[in-house]
Amino acid sequence: MSDKSHCDVSVIIPAYRAADYIDRAVQSVFRQTVYPKELIIVDDGSDDETSEILEAYSETDSPIELKILHQSNQGAGAARNLALQSATGKYAAFLDSDDEWLPEKLARSIFHMEQNKFILVAHNIFIVNGEHQKTNNIALRFQKSSNSLFHGLYRRGFISTSTVVASLSSIHRAGGFDTSLQAGQDFDLWLKMLGPQGSKFFVFDECLAKYYVRE
Repeated sequence: MSDKSHCDVSVIIPAYRAADYIDRAVQSVFRQTVYPKELIIVDDGSDDETSEILEAYSETDSPIELKILHQSNQGAGAARNLALQSATGKYAAFLDSDDEWLPEKLARSIFHMEQNKFILVAHNIFIVNGEHQKTNNIALRFQKSSNSLFHGLYRRGFISTSTVVASLSSIHRAGGFDTSLQAGQDFDLWLKMLGPQGSKFFVFDECLAKYYVRE
């Protein structure tokens, strides 16, 4: 067993045809300096080896509670909603199956959530395209929208899903991901969460995740 502490976070990973990279995402959760309460992975009807890889994880000892769920192919939003139904953490953290977190991601995110009572925090992300890596400066766009954060988010849509840690109760109040939308389900949810008067969110200036460009 590890002597790392745990934080009250449910990590949610939707996975569809993710056999080639799901291990990278899962291992980045295991490498966190602070463990989440649980890791929930939803196999969204994959027809490759994704299911077998996930079942192998469920048979190994882990300091993090693992929940492996399965559904027919309905899309990432529906997969995240299924995970949210069984999530028990105070917070939910989202990670796409082809992305990766840096080790301090959860610790730094929870620090900001707890210190300032935000309902959602996010951060910068590296965009990796083959051998090339650049910074997506989400925090700068957040700062430029400081006079009206809701309208700034509406116009710029600057929050990347794999950077988000959010209040689980706020997600439920907003109704989760709208699966009737063909695109932008995550963007739509952030707006619904942040619409009520007094809702606060924050994007901090640290690169703590990697987004891998794929064909």
